[in-house]
Amino acid sequence: MYQSFLLWLAERLGVEPAGSGEALEPAIRFEQPFSQLTLIALVVAAAVLVFAVYRRETTAPRPWRLGLAIVRLSLVLLILFLLSEASLTVERTGLPTIVVMVDDSASQGLSDRPADPDLARAIRDLGAYAPGIATNPTASQSQSDSRASLEIPRIALTQAILSRDNGAFLRALQAKHKVRIETVSTATRTLAVIEDEDGIAPALEAIAKLEASGSSSKLGAGVRQVLTQLRGVAPTAIIMFTDGQTTEGEDLASAAELAKRKGVPIITVGLGDPDAPRDLELLELQVDEVAFKEDPIPFKAKLLSMGYEGRPVTIRLLEQPDETNPKADRLLKELTVQAPADGTPLPLEIVHLPEQTGDIRYVLEVEPQEREIQLENNRIVRVVSVRDQKLRALLVDGQPRYEYRYLKTFLERERATIDLHVLLLSSDPEYAEQDRVALATFPTSRDDLFNYDVIILGDVDPSFLSAGQQEALVEFVTRKGGGVMFVAGEYFNPLSYKNTALEDLLPIDLAEARDPSVAATVPPFRPELTVEGRASPIFRFGDDAISSLTIWENLPPVNWYFEVARTKPAAVTLAVHPKPLGGMDRAPLICYQFVGAGKTLFSGIDETWKWRFRVGDRYFGRYWTQSLRFLARTKLLGQRQAEIVTDRLRYQRNQPIQVRVRFPNPALALGIKSVNVQVERKGEGSRTLTLEAVPGNPSVFEGALPQGREGEYVVKLLPPPVLEGDLPSCTFRIEPPAGELERSQMNASELRRVAELTGGRFHTLTSLDGLLEHLPPPQKVPLDTDPPIPLWNTWPVLTLFLTLITLEWVLRKRKQLV
Repeated sequence: MYQSFLLWLAERLGVEPAGSGEALEPAIRFEQPFSQLTLIALVVAAAVLVFAVYRRETTAPRPWRLGLAIVRLSLVLLILFLLSEASLTVERTGLPTIVVMVDDSASQGLSDRPADPDLARAIRDLGAYAPGIATNPTASQSQSDSRASLEIPRIALTQAILSRDNGAFLRALQAKHKVRIETVSTATRTLAVIEDEDGIAPALEAIAKLEASGSSSKLGAGVRQVLTQLRGVAPTAIIMFTDGQTTEGEDLASAAELAKRKGVPIITVGLGDPDAPRDLELLELQVDEVAFKEDPIPFKAKLLSMGYEGRPVTIRLLEQPDETNPKADRLLKELTVQAPADGTPLPLEIVHLPEQTGDIRYVLEVEPQEREIQLENNRIVRVVSVRDQKLRALLVDGQPRYEYRYLKTFLERERATIDLHVLLLSSDPEYAEQDRVALATFPTSRDDLFNYDVIILGDVDPSFLSAGQQEALVEFVTRKGGGVMFVAGEYFNPLSYKNTALEDLLPIDLAEARDPSVAATVPPFRPELTVEGRASPIFRFGDDAISSLTIWENLPPVNWYFEVARTKPAAVTLAVHPKPLGGMDRAPLICYQFVGAGKTLFSGIDETWKWRFRVGDRYFGRYWTQSLRFLARTKLLGQRQAEIVTDRLRYQRNQPIQVRVRFPNPALALGIKSVNVQVERKGEGSRTLTLEAVPGNPSVFEGALPQGREGEYVVKLLPPPVLEGDLPSCTFRIEPPAGELERSQMNASELRRVAELTGGRFHTLTSLDGLLEHLPPPQKVPLDTDPPIPLWNTWPVLTLFLTLITLEWVLRKRKQLV
């Protein structure tokens, strides 16, 4: 009542109204104040004297005397008011600040499936208000597993709390405060400042655009920065929406000490599941972009597990005919594996034989488990172009040895997929007329030779091939991308190729090479696959690598091999002799190398026909079919003029990124010392990176890419050289540091400790209703004080003085007291 009167008085005296976000605090101030004791004494004395005087006035009625005494006493008080030189002071105050801090680090993009049904229900209920989130109504009615369909990121829950009911939460804060909304992750920035109701709508728009993109959580540094910026006037409180996990810099509890000294309570709202996070992730899927019908396609990937160690999980390979309708996915194969230990990737492989041709979408997925924090990383989609194309093969041998006979018979039966021609150098001239697949001579025309995709050279005397034919064979590999397989023999292949054009095609070093059977009998043995051999499609005999290896280790032994001391530097060894010989490393038996645009393979054994024992062509046929496909792939699929790769598909921030460009045909890179690639982050601009030629390998160029922001990147090769068709490209992804997603559970103990230390409160999504009720009372912030307005010498006060004197005189006159 009194304050309302003073506000009315200030308005009457022409005080300027309060501005936006301001309030007026009028008060009476005395320029010549009496001491409190003196004032009391004067008032008491005056009261006693006045009442004593009028008590002796017995001629007037008692009520009349009482009224006169009150008038006289009022005059005394007014005189004291005048003597103290009273004035009106007006202090202008602003609304106190309250800070809302929103964690927008990458961990806030996770979705939680808590075991606590109350927390799951709270998440589901808030999801109805989250921007762009639609909860599953069926799941919301389920009491037994209401968390099954929760796909609501934590950042969306914060958005829902702040924006639901047209921003009711912010409106309640703005009624008594100036609201400052800050985001905190890698850095702390001001998202919005709400000083009046007009500021709520823009703030809600900014909140709706929030993304969980921060690569680290600097929670303690964020709180300290806010308190430092507001060091003039401390905020009423800090309301913090976060999971409480600090991944970089000062922790939250340390910054809370500063808040305690400043008297600022921190009210923490915990987001996330307090239990340890659980997740399954498929990554680094490797599969050929182009394959052949009924040719094995290995799908290789890695499985990462967090919180499911030892649990059986199902891996499925699906065909996706309609990407808009996941229910139409067709199951091709599945396998069950034990989830690995946390952070330890488990290699996976599923082999599929396509029966249809065309561009086929394949999906490799791991079956979702209960309470996984992410589901989008459970699936990887790849498009594979499956072709139905015959392989043209030329088989050349000197003698009709067993290897030649069984191989010729098998390949003739594969006429649906292989177009075969053979040349047996020791045959009669009439043989070519009697056998439909036989040739009389080695192709003399380059065009005729280049029509083949792969050539198998058995124990062939190089003198049967002219220098021109040998040069054409080299060109067939290096320029046309063809494949040549050398099958060693007891007479010519490979020792006789020394100092010929064919020596350059061999992946082995002929120095110290020999036929060990010349000096002694070779005991039976089984070749042993190397690590590269186990991963090679050539030896894919079973449904997976383990079964294939088991089959290989149980194949019949062989009794002859050609001993090689070493391979050429660029060669890859697939199989070796099981025992070291002569103090040397184990002799390479099957190896290959890239030569220009094509590949060549050397087989130091010629008794693969023995693998037919009791199983027919099952493994013998697979070995040869897959070997020929392997060698002919480049030519069949069209020679890639260049290929561009990164050393990994996924990087964490600050990890080095190596980019490599390789020209299968070295002629394209002649005279070029460097090439340029364009690096583009999806949705943003691009930059250019220069790659330098690798010393000693002028067809390969390498360079390091400076680190960029998190996201998907595309790298494209730029001319020169000018290539035909689309620019070669590759993709990779930069992700936040592992720490940001490693500890993604809610750190409830830290949040509770911070709240208790600063005098705040710790809330979860199940206890939000009491958050606003327990806010500390706002303390208004003084802004300015208007010049005092004197009251004692104003005409209303003087008029009141004269009125009181006149009133007493008239009343006394009327009762004849004067």
